[in-house]
Amino acid sequence: MSRIADEFLALHRELLDEDRFSPRVARAVAVAAWALQAWFRFRVEGWERVVDGPCLIVANHSAAAPLEVALLLRAWRGRFGQRSARGLAHRIAWQAPFRWFPLIQWMGGLYAHPRVAGAALSHGCALLVFPGGDVEATRPFGDRYRIAHDGREGFVRLARAAKVPIVPLVLCGSHAAYVVLPGARRFGRRLGVERRFGFKGYPLTLGSVAAAALLVATIAWPDLWPWLVATVVQAIVPLPSRIEATVGEPLVVRDDESDAQAAARVRAQMQAMMDCLAARRRTPWG
Repeated sequence: MSRIADEFLALHRELLDEDRFSPRVARAVAVAAWALQAWFRFRVEGWERVVDGPCLIVANHSAAAPLEVALLLRAWRGRFGQRSARGLAHRIAWQAPFRWFPLIQWMGGLYAHPRVAGAALSHGCALLVFPGGDVEATRPFGDRYRIAHDGREGFVRLARAAKVPIVPLVLCGSHAAYVVLPGARRFGRRLGVERRFGFKGYPLTLGSVAAAALLVATIAWPDLWPWLVATVVQAIVPLPSRIEATVGEPLVVRDDESDAQAAARVRAQMQAMMDCLAARRRTPWG
């Protein structure tokens, strides 16, 4: 876990014990997510591979991160009902403006820190983590089928310490909901997003770049405003990419392997799962 995460937790000690999960909000989000499920033609295979009791569900992330979380919440409740589940969330969920409307926390989001995660597992929760986090969410469109953990191994140490299995879950198609351009890290450094928010990059989407260009052009040629409106809508509304998810066979961290070896084994299994899902697709969107 990064020094920045430790420093944030030191300033907000209440996050060690905070669990603001609201069954009523989770139920409402799951019901409302039917529209997302229809838009993305979302489906999950392999729920039967999720073990009973506490476990670490390791998934890949995408530019459509909030939407895929809502989809997973709906699918989880449809399969497991009230079974206790939580997810680790980036610290931005506790920063303005999100701290004033803590939807992520009401849905079961916990601050992403080993001590918080360990407590959740000790209480018997299934815990969802996205090791790739901001790195996967900002990777370019051309890398949409690549599992990118950026060398992060904290999830292995967590599973080893808590003595729980790792259950890989791979989502395919969600990163095509927004076309992310290369250069997220360079642009993020210029904006200072890591210092302010803890992100390693800022996602430059095709829609946002087009909207910015049309905004400048519309100042000179006001008749272009319909095109400006269209690009703004496209920058906000996700493309109707078909999203599939599959749950893999659980893995147990072995005593005779290092954290790096275990992390590589998990990543290799997830990449193989992603390759199988990607091979089914005729286009990036379905």
